Amino acid sequence: MIAAVVAVLLAAPAAAGVSAGGYLKNLYDYTRAPLSERPYWSDLSRARVTLEAKRGPVVAHADYDHELRVGSFLNTPDYRLTGLREPASYFDMEQTISTGNSYLYRHRLYRAWAAVEGEAWTVRFGRQRIAWGSGKIWNPTDVLNPFEPTSLERDERRGVDAVYARRGLGSLGQAEAAWALADRWAATDLLGRARGHLGSADAAVVGGKVAGSTGSWLAGGDVSADLWEGNAHAEWTYTNPGTRTSYWRVMLGYEYTLSADHARPLRELSILAEYYHNGRGETDPARYQPALLSSGREVALARDYLGLGLQQELHPLVNAELHQVLNLNDDSHFLNASVAWNAVKNVYLTAGLQRFAGSRRSELGRAANRVYAQAQYFF
Repeated sequence: MIAAVVAVLLAAPAAAGVSAGGYLKNLYDYTRAPLSERPYWSDLSRARVTLEAKRGPVVAHADYDHELRVGSFLNTPDYRLTGLREPASYFDMEQTISTGNSYLYRHRLYRAWAAVEGEAWTVRFGRQRIAWGSGKIWNPTDVLNPFEPTSLERDERRGVDAVYARRGLGSLGQAEAAWALADRWAATDLLGRARGHLGSADAAVVGGKVAGSTGSWLAGGDVSADLWEGNAHAEWTYTNPGTRTSYWRVMLGYEYTLSADHARPLRELSILAEYYHNGRGETDPARYQPALLSSGREVALARDYLGLGLQQELHPLVNAELHQVLNLNDDSHFLNASVAWNAVKNVYLTAGLQRFAGSRRSELGRAANRVYAQAQYFF
């Protein structure tokens, strides 16, 4: 239904305020399957067209993809067992056009929503990104769109099928509500959030019903403030799942960029550090439940983590990035190092390495190292 509404609005001849864009991407990676321990390669080609139309107070938005995946990954036991590890959604917005032993061709609506907007309010319906929290690596308050730090496509943030409303409060504050759709009440999220200023800091509180059981709920908040010429940020949530012991999740972070007065390679180096406490996680690797990560609701299995990030402009057209995740409970760690080059206008070439280290029983030591290369053209 939502796809039909969006299609009508985007195709309407009277829709004078129509904007279009998108990208073409090719992403190649080479690694080893965790189950069979056999090396494999995978190549993803994606064409995404983004359309947005506005007629009076009504806005429609669609991100439409065509994807071709080829490679030996499609012949691994991992793929046969877990597929592409994409979480389930309420609306069915994708279709496989053709598939074989070593290829998969599909099209989908990555996001599609319709909205009614006023001067100080918005109501939106469909698949959308609802971004809450101030964390860069972990977001305890972002239970609707959690992001896994080891993800290969770090710029892709899958949305949620939901009804969302926002209203401005004064000049800087706002109130938000989100109803994530599900086929039963126990799997439904119904959350509210209020955001404003606490002195010189941005602060927010969040709470409501979360998926898990008929009586599961969450309460928390986040804050972000300038401190010592950098940015300090924190998030916290307390969750009562209704079926097991309640738990806390807490993130504490700090981000700082060195001034242009430093000599190379420290000039304008951006540094990020975040500590994450996951009260639902385990301290004993024998009690890990890796299947939780495939649900799309969880991004970590252990209890305590440290995240580090470095970003540096090596040249006006070349950027280097490094981020690392340390599991403080089982001593495993993950490292992603990449270099991106703006080769010509709107064309970006990226090469990188993902390195996983730790025992086979550990969380981050289970995966194999990965090398990847990407070319992307924006239009």
